[in-house]
Amino acid sequence: ESLAPEAVVTQEARKGYDLLVIGVERTTTDHGRFHEQIARMAAGFEGPLAVAVARGAYLQKLPQRRLNILVPVRGNKVSRRAAEVALALVPAGTSAVTALYVMGKVGLDTAQRRLKRSTTSRRHEKAILKDIVELANRYDRPIRTALRLDVAPEDAILRQARLGRYDLIVMGVGRPAGETLYFGKIAAAVLENSQHSILYVSS
Repeated sequence: ESLAPEAVVTQEARKGYDLLVIGVERTTTDHGRFHEQIARMAAGFEGPLAVAVARGAYLQKLPQRRLNILVPVRGNKVSRRAAEVALALVPAGTSAVTALYVMGKVGLDTAQRRLKRSTTSRRHEKAILKDIVELANRYDRPIRTALRLDVAPEDAILRQARLGRYDLIVMGVGRPAGETLYFGKIAAAVLENSQHSILYVSS
């Protein structure tokens, strides 16, 4: 008797793998959410996982030009791991990675936001991007940085991906709870609205 794909994944996962990478033909529903089969596969594995969503040229074949990757960073462990994955994906000298940090709206008026950025926030932004540059140096990979201010993170990611003609967005996300594969508002908005291929790295 043949098993459903999610049952096969659950059975295989018992062998003690450190990472589950999910990439199947039908990743999302017509409403832009993860397909139930993907969610069931993820639910059968307790460790870190990565979910690949192929779109555009990747549905046919890999582009022949160099790979251009966008990785949003937030200064936390999950986004740093995503940056590590993005850097590991690119061969030296053939691809480009851009780290995007977004200072989102915080309910203050423009003058207040400028005042806040002149002290703590500005140092925080520089520290986050400096850490990512140092990480890239250890991998011996070039990296570009970008900073977007006073905009919702999901809007900044979608706009940057569109204007920069990126091939792939690599996003660090938390481990989802329950049977529904939901990585949060920002990840869901990118999944629903972006035409780019996406790799979610969850740990």
